[in-house]
Amino acid sequence: MKKYLALIILFATVAFLPSCKKWLEHEPDGVILSEDALKTPEDMQRLLNSCYDVLGNIFDGRVQNIAELLSNNLDQPLNHLELTAVYDREVTFFNTTTNNVYTDLYRAVYRCNTLLANFDLIEGLGESERTRMEAEARFIRGLCHWWVLKLWAQPWGYTADNSHLGIVLRTEPKQEPLPRSTVKESYDFIVDDLVFAENNLPASNDVYATRNAAQALLTYVSFQKWDYSGAFFYADQVINSGAFSLEPSLDSYHAMDSVLQFQSNPETIFGVVSYYSLEESIVDVRNENFRDNYWPATAGAQLGLSDDFWNFINLNPADNRISEWILDESGQYQVLRFGNDDEQTYFFSVPVLRLTHMKLIRAESLAQLTDQKEIAIADINDIRDRAFGEGINNLPTDATFEEVKQAARDEFRKETVCEGLWQDQLKRMGAMGEDITVRDAPWNCPGMAIQFPNSEGTGVQFVFNEEGGCQQ
Repeated sequence: MKKYLALIILFATVAFLPSCKKWLEHEPDGVILSEDALKTPEDMQRLLNSCYDVLGNIFDGRVQNIAELLSNNLDQPLNHLELTAVYDREVTFFNTTTNNVYTDLYRAVYRCNTLLANFDLIEGLGESERTRMEAEARFIRGLCHWWVLKLWAQPWGYTADNSHLGIVLRTEPKQEPLPRSTVKESYDFIVDDLVFAENNLPASNDVYATRNAAQALLTYVSFQKWDYSGAFFYADQVINSGAFSLEPSLDSYHAMDSVLQFQSNPETIFGVVSYYSLEESIVDVRNENFRDNYWPATAGAQLGLSDDFWNFINLNPADNRISEWILDESGQYQVLRFGNDDEQTYFFSVPVLRLTHMKLIRAESLAQLTDQKEIAIADINDIRDRAFGEGINNLPTDATFEEVKQAARDEFRKETVCEGLWQDQLKRMGAMGEDITVRDAPWNCPGMAIQFPNSEGTGVQFVFNEEGGCQQ
């Protein structure tokens, strides 16, 4: 059987054993395209590390900023025309900003598929190492397909049987054009990858994907498809694992303090890691698109919070997140979550999945199930204790399930602001039949699903998203 050609970026300094800094190092310019490129377990680990490296370039704020601009949390970008097109829900297939993120998500998928297709080339690879590598690759593949699905397709529930068009599902290291699968097929594929990852990832794996990381992503995927029993089950596994604790401060990115930025965040389940070592002459920053777009520069920050979010969070002025996270500059609401020039917070890491998400998803899931209200209330109050002070503004024990649900949603919106997750919830609530508008437009208007790159339509009957149609 003819072997797949292996496309691999070979790192001169990447060791076989995982290391906090190694998968985050920048890649050399050269690539090796050879049938013989993959021979040893070390070669496979280098290839797997390169998959993580691409994630570091995606989740530095690039994909999160695009997602957040589709919500009602941000104001119009200052002067970035392509980000403004996202905000205006007028992305065309020539938008290089969205196209490049889309391409990078599938670049990571391509590398994972290359690894998955070539295990039989490797001599000396033990069964446990092979299983671990396969599980990590499938976690990354599931994560990337998931972000493509939730940005480039309409959500679960847009049609009754979820037969509406989803995304291209890539299972082999090939780049030929393919048609879109349905949203149901897309969900099934992603869940299959993540369940395999959950069953085969180790409990501890340095900065790489773990069993808890797969469970955390399964929590979110289940929640978005209204599988609240599944969302509760997986969130419960992560929370009760004992492996994570809430970040005690409001600095959940460790970006607001020049000392905290060098410390590990205790609630990060999976994220990308910035690394700095003067002794090793390594400076690897994986937060540029958060830092560069939100920092108040001389001409103003590119991205800032909307009046809608400002009015929402100020419904209770005792909320410490107001003063900690936001600077009101004459009605321009600048974001402080990602540091500022004064603190010189260049090296903070980016949590992608964290314990706060799990607690608030578990809380709403239980409210939707009308079950175990005391757990849901405790989860919400854990978050409020940090934001207001212990015992202040707690949800009472006699709160109704409807009040629990609303409180979980309110805290989720606040806690995840600028993380690119709130637009998911707006779409989920709208698809469930709730009356949801996003900046005066319906939750399901055409521009809420980003347009695909023009290259996807080459040589195949690819159906593009409808453009425009959202009114502001």
